[in-house]
Amino acid sequence: MKDTPVSSSSRAARAKGPEGALVERIFDVAPTLLCVLDLRDRRIVACNRAFVRALGIGDEATEELGWDTLLSRVHPEDLGASAVYVEQLRAARDGEPIGCSLRAQGAGGAGRVFAVRCVVLARGDDGEAHQVLVSAEDITERERREVELQKNEALLQAFLEHMPAMMFAKDRDSRYVVANAQFERFMGVAPRSVPGKRDHDILPEDIVAQVKAADDQVRNTGLATGFEEIVPHPTEGLRLFYSVKFPVQGPGIPEGTVGGAAIDITALKQAEAERQEAQQAIIAAQQATIRELATPLLPIADGVLVMPLIGTIDPERASRIIEALLAGVGAHQATIAIIDITGVRSVDARVAEVLLQAARAVRLLGARVVLTGIQPAIARMLVDLGVDWQGLVTEATLRGGIDYALRTRERRGGRLAG
Repeated sequence: MKDTPVSSSSRAARAKGPEGALVERIFDVAPTLLCVLDLRDRRIVACNRAFVRALGIGDEATEELGWDTLLSRVHPEDLGASAVYVEQLRAARDGEPIGCSLRAQGAGGAGRVFAVRCVVLARGDDGEAHQVLVSAEDITERERREVELQKNEALLQAFLEHMPAMMFAKDRDSRYVVANAQFERFMGVAPRSVPGKRDHDILPEDIVAQVKAADDQVRNTGLATGFEEIVPHPTEGLRLFYSVKFPVQGPGIPEGTVGGAAIDITALKQAEAERQEAQQAIIAAQQATIRELATPLLPIADGVLVMPLIGTIDPERASRIIEALLAGVGAHQATIAIIDITGVRSVDARVAEVLLQAARAVRLLGARVVLTGIQPAIARMLVDLGVDWQGLVTEATLRGGIDYALRTRERRGGRLAG
């Protein structure tokens, strides 16, 4: 049958009288895309302004829209489906809407998606649908938003499923609303079985009250709270978690809903403790090395030791000096211990007393102390302090002290009398 066009000047079917004019006017200005199709004669009986605008025809009678032109606007992949819908319309009952969605070329040649609904207006003598009213709505943006929403939901679901932390939300009655896969795995429950359960259905009785107290704190303050908590694992025993609980609010979300995220920090804490233990061991070793460097004791000959002192001598170091000196004399069976103070910055009454105590203690072990490296300024200071150096051998330099020690050792046959 020849394609019979309908011009934009005859979009609506003509009707007589004021009421007919009103119906025609309503049809023409309706924002919904409307047209009347003749299925038997394959022609468009009428269409409104919104229809031709959506298809990019325009408002003026500069172009005529026919059946084939209309079909050419339908996406090729949807042509087969549209033929099926036409057959459904032929057999449709009066008032029974037949709906579908079609992709079509819209104004400017852009691809659009339309939600289409058709109802039978008139039937032929054979009872088949003759004319149908077609209403359509451009749902391109809605479809786009739905696709984006589906993508976002899929992303969120994948995010929750692969999140290594346990994530969950509970209502005011401590009933779980949602829980991710990590939560299910840790608790040893079946997938998607957590929603609807309460704390006492999943957690040991002795920590239910503790968990509820933390939830209520978030509800009462409206603030997020972070804390460490111990959670029993069904097979691995107690595990340490860092948990954050926070209020969850929004349209359709019951008041008092609390969300939570908890990450297992057991291994992290163990590693931290091991690092601290190793660090303490390193510090202890460093301190021991420092003590050795602060009180060096060098055997230079059989029965002769040298302790060169550098820097400042405080009470703690003074105690270590005496301790190291006595231990060295005993260990090496020394007869002479040379204390060299060339590198000591200053000597006051306290330092002088330490040196005298060291000398007296060494003499009790049958050895003698030789003090070397006394600078003129230090010697004058010691005199001013009135320090009694009786029984203490002094030499100006370390070399002089060593010479003295070696001469004395040879004179006494390698040993000194006390």
